[in-house]
Amino acid sequence: MKANRLAAVLAAAVLVLGCTACGSKKDNKDSKKTADKKNKDTSSAVVNDDDSIDETVTDEQTESALTAVDGQFIMQAYDVLQSGQYSVKLTYTDPSGLKTDIYRVVDGSDYYELQKNEIGESGCICVNGTAYDFDNVCGIYRKRTSGKPESIIETVVEQKLPATDTHIDPNEAAEYEVEEYTYTGGTYITVMDFYFDKVTGLPAKYTTRYMVEEENGDEGMTETRTIKEILYGADGDLIATDGETHELDRDVFDTAFLSKLADFDAMTPEQKLGYCQAIFVTAEVTQEELDKAGMTEDKLRNISYEDFTSLVYTYGYDV
Repeated sequence: MKANRLAAVLAAAVLVLGCTACGSKKDNKDSKKTADKKNKDTSSAVVNDDDSIDETVTDEQTESALTAVDGQFIMQAYDVLQSGQYSVKLTYTDPSGLKTDIYRVVDGSDYYELQKNEIGESGCICVNGTAYDFDNVCGIYRKRTSGKPESIIETVVEQKLPATDTHIDPNEAAEYEVEEYTYTGGTYITVMDFYFDKVTGLPAKYTTRYMVEEENGDEGMTETRTIKEILYGADGDLIATDGETHELDRDVFDTAFLSKLADFDAMTPEQKLGYCQAIFVTAEVTQEELDKAGMTEDKLRNISYEDFTSLVYTYGYDV
């Protein structure tokens, strides 16, 4: 259970309002239980690969169905995320039930995101155009190469995904305003149900369900993100969902904490080997598990930030 639960932390606790890739491959259902997507999720980056939800939607999809652009409430949430300043607190629950608290602050081009669960803390930060990913569990950081992360709300709107009503729960619809959007890639389907507060119109929670179309009775895997707080506005004065005004938390943009971490990309191959081996001992990652992952000493000498942290989260810290 260790590998499945820990890897799930890496698999979709992303982007403050959360985005996890969906794919067109049947075996992608199982890959959600592995750690091959950590760089996208823990650091909140959107990965533009064959398995990403950001694949181009076909003309047939956009012309034959209602799209997110027609959605009153998702558009309101989209506008909040496009504003100059906002912060969000949410709890992400993975398919196995493991919870991760996520805190994100955006101030123009600067952003900060921290993800915290029973394993530890990780995240990303960008100040004055310089961005980093950091992982306190592994004690490392690196310069971030991708741009500002996007949430799944932004992706749904910008990709004009079709609106559907295939999985909306009537009980939930009685409590919330609900909008649903579906992405289909090959035989793989991702259904996203967004629940909005009936008074404020702001997102209260949403679920992402991954299913394989060709498998009869497949209930798929469901992730849930529950919004705890949203603050938005401009000029440092943010309005909370209760109408109160708060100052933007600029303290999070102090990068001094990075000095306590090791610059992983600056390590020589021999330094990487020694560092990884030391962390594996601390995290109780066994040689058998490394062999299972096909991780030799030569590979460790040139291992990437993503692969190293994924190994630690997948096989280490039996919780």
